[in-house]
Amino acid sequence: MYSIIHSAVLSAVLFVAIPHSSVALSAFLSVAIHNSGFHRDINYSLRFGGIGRMSCDMLIVQYLPSSIYVNTDQLIDLKRFNKISSYVPLYVDVEKPTGKSEPFTVYLYETLRREVNITLPIHFRYHDPSERKFERIQVESPTVYVQCRNVQSSKHPPRTLGTARLPCASSSDIEDYDKLAHAALCEWEELEFNNLPTVISVLIPIGNSRSYRFVLPATIVVSWIGSMYLIYVILKVGRKVNKKLL
Repeated sequence: MYSIIHSAVLSAVLFVAIPHSSVALSAFLSVAIHNSGFHRDINYSLRFGGIGRMSCDMLIVQYLPSSIYVNTDQLIDLKRFNKISSYVPLYVDVEKPTGKSEPFTVYLYETLRREVNITLPIHFRYHDPSERKFERIQVESPTVYVQCRNVQSSKHPPRTLGTARLPCASSSDIEDYDKLAHAALCEWEELEFNNLPTVISVLIPIGNSRSYRFVLPATIVVSWIGSMYLIYVILKVGRKVNKKLL
C-alpha cells in the first residue's frame, strides 16, 4: 500500500515538474555600480538558459533619477567602438544641478545570447548645500524586454509578463538632437527573471550649508586678491615690453 501511494506521489511530482522545467528559457539579472565619486559605471550582467535556436533582440530600460545623468557624447563615442548601443530620448544638460533637473530613461540594446554584459557610464549631479554630509541616491532595477523572430520553432519560448511599445533597436543610430523625440516604436515583450534584482543605493557627498557664511566671503576675498595680482603682473610685464620697444 505504501509503495502504491509513494509511486502515485512521485508520478504527480514528475507530472508537475517536467512541464515547468521546459516551459521557457531561464533568465538571471545582476546589477552593480562600480568605481567611486561622481563618475561611476552601472554593470548589467545577464545569463540566459534554454535559448536554443531563438534569434532575439534585447532591450534594457533603465530609469534614472534627477540626481544622475549620462553624457550623450560619451555614449556616442562608445557606440562607435561597439562598446554600447544606447538611446536617450532627450538632450541631457550635464551642467544642471539636481534641483533643476528631471528624471529620464535610458534604453540599452543588445543581441540575446547566453551571457550579456553591458556597462553604462553614469555621472552624479551636484546637490544643493545641506546640513547632511552625504545624500543617498537609489537606482531602481531595470526592466528587460525581448523581441524574438522565430519563437514558433523553439521548444522553449521566452516567459514574458506582457507587451509594450518602446523605441526600436534602430533608435540607437539617432545622433541628431532634433530627431531624438521621434524614434520609431516596436512591440517588445517584458521578460520575467528567475531572480529578483535589488535596488542599489549610493552615497554622494554634498556641500555643508553651515560653511556658507565662511566660504562665500573667503571666496570673494581670494578672487579679488588673485585678480589684483594678475593685473599687477600684466602691467609690470607690459611696461618692460614697452621699454624694450622704445
